[in-house]
Formats: sequence, C-alpha cells, structure tokens
Amino acid sequence: MPTLALLLYLLILGALWLFRMAYVGWLGSYLFACALVVPPVLLLMSLPSMLRLKLELEVAPTLTRNAEGKLTVRFLNRSLLPLHRVSVWLEVENRFTGDVKKDRFHYQALVSSRGELPLPTDYCGQLHCRVVRVEVRDLMGFIKLLRKCPEAVTCTVLPVANGPAVPPDFDLALDTAEQLKPKYGGGYSEEHDLREYRPGDTVNSIHWKLSSKTDEVIVREPLINANQNVFLVLGRIGKEDRGLEVLYWMSLELCMREIPHTIVADSLYDVTNEAETIDALCTVLANPMDKPCPFDPAGARAIFIVTDGEVSVP
Repeated sequence: MPTLALLLYLLILGALWLFRMAYVGWLGSYLFACALVVPPVLLLMSLPSMLRLKLELEVAPTLTRNAEGKLTVRFLNRSLLPLHRVSVWLEVENRFTGDVKKDRFHYQALVSSRGELPLPTDYCGQLHCRVVRVEVRDLMGFIKLLRKCPEAVTCTVLPVANGPAVPPDFDLALDTAEQLKPKYGGGYSEEHDLREYRPGDTVNSIHWKLSSKTDEVIVREPLINANQNVFLVLGRIGKEDRGLEVLYWMSLELCMREIPHTIVADSLYDVTNEAETIDALCTVLANPMDKPCPFDPAGARAIFIVTDGEVSVP
C-alpha cells in the first residue's frame, strides 16, 4: 500500500530526471541513478522485518481503581534491520460501563522492544484490550503492510474497599434474626436445649446432674442455626463506584468474622474468603448490570442492601 512519502519520492524522482536532462555533466545521471536504485534495495532489505513482525499484549489481571495501569505491547522482530515505523490502533472497552476508548500509537526505528500504553482506570470494570489494526513501514517509509493483530487481553479494575458513612451493626443484625434448630444426628454444639429423654437418644446426651434432681431423664439437645444465609445485595450500580466500594468492604468484614455470605448482583455468588470475594467482583464487572437478580430471602439470617454507598437492613 503506497504512502504519502512514496508520492513525494516520485515527485523528487521526476525533478531529478528533469535535472539530468538539463544538466550535461555526470552529476545529474549519478543523482538520478541513486534515487532510482536505493529505495528498491532498502525495500527488499525491509521486507523480512515487515513480514516477520509479531505483536503480543500483556497486562496485569487486576488493578485498583485510579491506580496507574499499563498495557505492554511486545514487538517480536526476528530480522536484524529495524522498521521505519510501526503504527498500532488500540481499542479498550470497559464491559461494565460500556465505555470504549480508541487511540493510535507510533513506534519509530523498531528492532525488538516493548511499548507501554496507559489504561483508563477511572471507573471499575473489566477492560477488554485489543489491537484492531497494525501497520508496518519499510526503511524509507514508502510502503506499508498490514500485520496480524495479537490476541486480546483483559484486566479488571477493582474498587477500593471503603465502608459507608454509617456502618451497619453486624452483631445486632446477625443476632436478632438468629434461629436455632436441633442438630441432625446429635454431636457437639455450643448451643443446646434441655428436654425429656426420648427413645433413640444417646447416653452421652443425658444431663445426669439435672436428671438426678428431677424424676425425669433430661438430655442436652445440640442446636444449630436454622437460617445461616446472609445476603449482600447490590441494589443499584452504574458508573459511580461508591456502591461497589461499600459492597467490597462489607464482604471483607464478613470474611474476617468467618461468616459465609452470598453476593447478589447479576447472579448469586457464594463467598467464604477474600479470594472468593475478588473472584465474584471480577465476574460482576465483566458484564453490564441494570438490577440485581431475584433470590429467595425466606429463612435468611440477615440481608444487607447496598444502594449508592448506603446500607439498609430490612
């Protein structure tokens, strides 16, 4: 594909031809011959580099919002001669917000190196980074070729865990709604109830001291939580990341208390530790979401609804 430099070269070549016709000495013929021979030779020398050039993209799997993020472009040139210029058209799409950023970068005298391109980390979301066009030029810049684009890469911009202005009382919300039920199969439990002996109860469950004071056999019945589900509901989200920050903070708080919970967003995500919280957020930020998915609140121990950075407990 010809370039503007090639058109200028043809004009210069025509001017030299006129100079050769008008000038009687050897200089005109010499300059015209050099201008005629050198560019094709340099083009032939550039072709191996132009045809063998390959690109690879590298990026960190996760970044924090407003942190400095870089997309690394590796140029693999197996030839010894450099390329006059490599142009890269980059497209970065935030799949959570739907924003698309397009840019073009130029690299001169490229042999084998790497380039770093800035990433937009103003908003949370999964960044889908792909090169849509790659152009390479010969040493004279006369001919440009299109090369194969590298595979796309993704990077998730996570929120910073930041609690609400008025943090919820976790202990009150979790203890008030706590319900206990007999533990199937018996065994040890911190909570227990006292009742009369029934056929099938084990000897170990008998409360001997209390039974000796009454005319009946009393046993300890172990109890467990009947409603163990804790839900974190992301009520409304968009470009503003305040709700995501609070959701992240609350999930980490529950993980520190060793309380398993379920994040309700575009789907249901069961979480027990910080790694699972991050995995859940990465999945949430990979797709746009208008409203949380439906879930069954029956028998829930507690429900925390995060809306615009505020937490409500129904």
